[in-house]
Amino acid sequence: MKRRDFVKLAIGTSAMVLCPYPGKAEASQLPVKDRKFAPGSPAKVLLAGVRKGAAEQEIKLAVRNAAEAATDFSWLSKNDAVFIKPVNNSGNPYPATTSPTTIAAMIELLKEKGAGRVIVGDMSGVEYVRFSPTALSGSSRKLMVSSGVAKAVLASGAEIHCFEEGGWNAFYEELPTAGSNWKRGIMMPNILREVQHIVLMPRCSRHVLAGSSLGLKAAVGYWRHDTRLEYHRDAATLQEKTAEGNTVETLRTKQRLVLSAADKILTVIGPDDGYIFEP
Repeated sequence: MKRRDFVKLAIGTSAMVLCPYPGKAEASQLPVKDRKFAPGSPAKVLLAGVRKGAAEQEIKLAVRNAAEAATDFSWLSKNDAVFIKPVNNSGNPYPATTSPTTIAAMIELLKEKGAGRVIVGDMSGVEYVRFSPTALSGSSRKLMVSSGVAKAVLASGAEIHCFEEGGWNAFYEELPTAGSNWKRGIMMPNILREVQHIVLMPRCSRHVLAGSSLGLKAAVGYWRHDTRLEYHRDAATLQEKTAEGNTVETLRTKQRLVLSAADKILTVIGPDDGYIFEP
């Protein structure tokens, strides 16, 4: 799908999800967990619409409808652990960060489907959290409180996990796809080794450096700061490294669903500030 077509589809919707779309009719009978993306293959974008200014319960229902249209949850066994990756780059409210309402809806749906431990985590941007082997300033947890994400997570019975709180050694190295523009491996948080599944929940926003990445740049929130330094320093290949960073083994094998709310869109500047459009 072209970026322009994707944006057109987003207008007037509350929740959208991306899932593998098998090209052959008989392949569509495969359980969702057995369907795989292949380079150049099509993907489905499923939408659930709400009216402008919809109430919280309407948005939660749209999240549920979009998610259940995209997957049968056959990948989720009873008591499996699921990691939800929002975008909490700053402490600013939605749409500068992921909608707390949609996060709460996803937690509730996962628990209803049998999930055991549900963890919501991120590490905020370097403007707010500075992290090194010997020092730490700022707090992703405090920024989650400011954005409203923390309240939604805890009220829904899930856990908050902020990667910097585990220290510099709470990360492991993974390699992106062969022939990438990365010079070193990508440092991912250990918590991802403790879960069976990942659900990505970005927001709809521009980014002053990356433009419109369609949620791919949300992966930066996983990375330790030495990885982030390489990513931003070699800016000529920023777009390529954004996509390549999503090819590490953990994301390729554990990420099951991508869901984003679009009842508010940060249309210019970003990631933390800009013009907010409500379709």
